[in-house]
Amino acid sequence: MEFRKIKNLRKEKRITLTELGEKTGYSASFLSQIERGINRPSLEALRKIADALNVTVAYLLANEAPQVIQHEDETTENGYKVIRNSSGTIYNPWHTNSTYYDTLFNLPVHTDNMVISKISIDAQSSSSGRKIAHNLCEINYILKGEATIELKDEVLTLHEGDAIFLEAFTQHNIVNATENELMLFTLQF
Repeated sequence: MEFRKIKNLRKEKRITLTELGEKTGYSASFLSQIERGINRPSLEALRKIADALNVTVAYLLANEAPQVIQHEDETTENGYKVIRNSSGTIYNPWHTNSTYYDTLFNLPVHTDNMVISKISIDAQSSSSGRKIAHNLCEINYILKGEATIELKDEVLTLHEGDAIFLEAFTQHNIVNATENELMLFTLQF
């Protein structure tokens, strides 16, 4: 898989391969190989590249550029970022022809603290029954249905194709307040 998005974003931000290498700790040659699809990056490498380019790993993996809703100071001060599916494109990583699935599950992951799961939440139910916080960052992508995300001081609604990034130790509960099935893809790291 080519990561043209990395090259396009890097060029848009007027960052050379050498400069990106300095920010990530990787060689310009290795980064060029990633951009051209010669080398597959680990999730750790994608995270470093995403951080250096000030985007999310989900953005680098997605087919369409998501709209990121951030606070005015562009930080995760409240412990989360919402990524809205402004393109209307829905992908399902459990379809065998999904590039996203193939990319994510074939990446060599270099961490002992990573959990990838597909979660179904029954109608009028929730993920844990109460707000919880844990020591891992979390990305939840809504595959099917509508999710109500209860945070410490806010309640958000996410639809199919939307995602939320939660910082470690952010209190949250995922609720299915509808009569339909809610299915989501969760990555904790």
